[in-house]
Amino acid sequence: MTPQEMKKLRVIDQTIAGTITVREAAELLNLSDRQVLRLKKGVEHQGAASARVSLTKIKGEKKGAHAFSWHFWQYPKNLKS
Repeated sequence: MTPQEMKKLRVIDQTIAGTITVREAAELLNLSDRQVLRLKKGVEHQGAASARVSLTKIKGEKKGAHAFSWHFWQYPKNLKS
């Protein structure tokens, strides 16, 4: 886990403990309230491993299952040439 991810996990833990609010956590992490709620729910149910997966999704490292590849978007451009 990177230091940034550890910071996010600490903030989520503080939110779960009631030390800070969801809104404060969202501001600290530069995320939306909804994203913080999702992270909080995942950590409560599945622990830190859930946070790792969720943080990866938020960072955009993984594409969705139905995402188009780069080649798909290049194909129409090739037709015009």
